Amino acid sequence: MTAAVLLWDFGDTLADETWMQREPRGCADWPNAWTQVMQQHADSWSKGMIDEGFVFDALSARTGMDLASIERHADECCRSIRYHTAAWRAATERRLPQALVSVNPDLFVDRVVKVHDLASHFDAIVVSCEEGTDDKTRLCEIALDRLGFEGPRRDAMLVDNRSDLVEAWVHSGGSAYRYRGDSSFESDWPSFLR
Repeated sequence: MTAAVLLWDFGDTLADETWMQREPRGCADWPNAWTQVMQQHADSWSKGMIDEGFVFDALSARTGMDLASIERHADECCRSIRYHTAAWRAATERRLPQALVSVNPDLFVDRVVKVHDLASHFDAIVVSCEEGTDDKTRLCEIALDRLGFEGPRRDAMLVDNRSDLVEAWVHSGGSAYRYRGDSSFESDWPSFLR
């Protein structure tokens, strides 16, 4: 399995996806509140149908925290993302043309992409909230267009932790690697580049 282009997922592939679940001082119920609000609104948020203001209002109603505290906490959480060492190192080596392809809301675009300067590591960044779809295969196709990739789809490798998304990309003719953790990734990674 070799690749000409890499399409990287973000949450639970390059980084720990639970960054917004860290509880702020004085709100021990934050992880539960976050989970409940996400169960209700994550799909619409990731498609750009609602914005972070709407979600912060829902979190405020659920937790009793004021909006300024919620915004401050969200900002702190987004600044303190923990990256998976081997996967992040491989992505930042930029050995091939590559795109970040993520199902995420405007919070990710405004508070993660910018703060972590992800544009300096990827040739294109495709985020579902900006494209109006959470269909990962469609997002990967958009990424290939933005990369100017005209080769066979089988040479475009999606690196993602979710088996359903990996299978969908493979079913569409692409190639994929399912990320299962840094130790297996570190030993498998060199074979992508042969």
